[in-house]
Parts: sequence; structure tokens; C-alpha cells
Amino acid sequence: MLNLPAEFEQFHWMVDMVQNVELGLVVLDRDYNVQVWNGFMTHHSGKQAHEAIGKSLFEIFPEIPKEWFIVKSKPVYDLGCRSFITWRQRPYLFKCRNVRPITQQASFMYQNVSLNPMRTPTGEIKSLFLSIQDATPEAVIAGETGA
Repeated sequence: MLNLPAEFEQFHWMVDMVQNVELGLVVLDRDYNVQVWNGFMTHHSGKQAHEAIGKSLFEIFPEIPKEWFIVKSKPVYDLGCRSFITWRQRPYLFKCRNVRPITQQASFMYQNVSLNPMRTPTGEIKSLFLSIQDATPEAVIAGETGA
């Protein structure tokens, strides 16, 4: 049996978790270029990681209002605090199909999104990460889907 250092094994666990968690995870640099695109985002958006990584968020998703999103992310970069987008404010950030075949009561996935700072070891914020949660069941229960 191969004996790997604990840190190496933990790193692979982290990669596996990021790719398989039921939450969208996207890392953006200060120029809004995608650095990380996890399996949830691939599955729900239909865009493969190689189609997203290294490209501008606004190139991949032209429906995202650039000026609005930059204002929304400004406190994350400038103050190091989180920012939030709820499905009630804006039904979605990423236009993703609703992949719930049994409860297909919405034509797209409603989302709650948090924008989180990513600090370097020196405390500088050079990137942010988005966590995207499927809020479609909540929207369906609230009767917001137009169904």
C-alpha cells in the first residue's frame, strides 16, 4: 500500500470535497476571471471547467450585469466582508437549468449566493469566492416560480 504524507492526503480530500459538494463554488480574481469552477457548476450550468477557467465571468455569462456585480463585490475586496445575493433580490446570478426532474416547477434554478473574500497569507485580498446554493425548493414553496 502506498504511504502518502498526511498533508498530501488531506489536499486530495479537499479537492474531492470542492468538486462534489452540493454547492456551487467559483473563485474569481480581481479582474473577474474564473480561477476555480467546481463540479456543481459544471453539472448545473452545462459549462465545463476548461470552458470557464481563465475567462471573464462576464464573457461566460453575459446576462450578469457587470456594473451591478462589481458594486456588489466592492465591499468584499475593499473591506474584506461578505456580500450576499438572495433569490428574492435577484432570482439567480448564473442562469442554470432546474435539474430536479420530479419537482420541475421552475424553468431555472433559483439561487442564494454569497461573495466571500479570500486572503493571502499576508492578509491581502486578491480573489473572492462565490458559493451558490440552489434555492429552487424554497422559491417553489413560496410560490415565486410562476408555476
